Amino acid sequence: MCIRQTQINKAFVSFTLTCLVIGGTFGDVASRCNAAIIYPKAPDGGRQVVYKYLEADLKPKTVLDFLGVSRIEDLTIAEPYGDYGVDALTNLASGQFLSKVKLYSWRYLLMHGTDTVGAMVLNADEKRGKLLKFSSLDKTDFSKETLEALRMAEQLPQVKKQDYEIRRLDCPSILFVAVWLHGKSDDIIIPLPPTWARWTAYQPYSESQMAKLLKPEAEKKMKELPGMID
Repeated sequence: MCIRQTQINKAFVSFTLTCLVIGGTFGDVASRCNAAIIYPKAPDGGRQVVYKYLEADLKPKTVLDFLGVSRIEDLTIAEPYGDYGVDALTNLASGQFLSKVKLYSWRYLLMHGTDTVGAMVLNADEKRGKLLKFSSLDKTDFSKETLEALRMAEQLPQVKKQDYEIRRLDCPSILFVAVWLHGKSDDIIIPLPPTWARWTAYQPYSESQMAKLLKPEAEKKMKELPGMID
């Protein structure tokens, strides 16, 4: 099994447990993939925006200083995937889940060798149209944990049978972040740590299983903050 990109240039760098699309030079790997975790077709121009902000001078540090690298040439910009969020806690509380999420941004992991040093986030419109502008530079562990989730996902029997599109799923109000693998026939939700024992990090859940776990968390938050939405 390989993780590959479709509809864009097929370029790969091989890791120990998987093949991640990060603009490498091993394009022939794609021909050996029967099923895959695929990257979506992102809007044009995103990589240019990322390069622009990598060169920015954010005194007293530059972006590169912040990431802990000395040259842009030392970084590889991964192919992007979408950041999705739940539109309102009322949806989760009523048992609705993936049908109510929206695409808010595109996330580009920044690689130094085989290490993830950060991620750059670019705003997107509601229809997955053109990129709008720089949103944020993220240096949390979620980028590294995303790669760990993908390495574990390659072992799943479902992933060996059909393609799944990689997405990120976030609901900050209840402290929920997950890798979302979207397939034609089903969806796989892989929560990222920390989970505070509410669900199991890196365990694959179906949409219905995850919705059942998220519902009481949303109800609890709504009682604490009446009328709160994401």
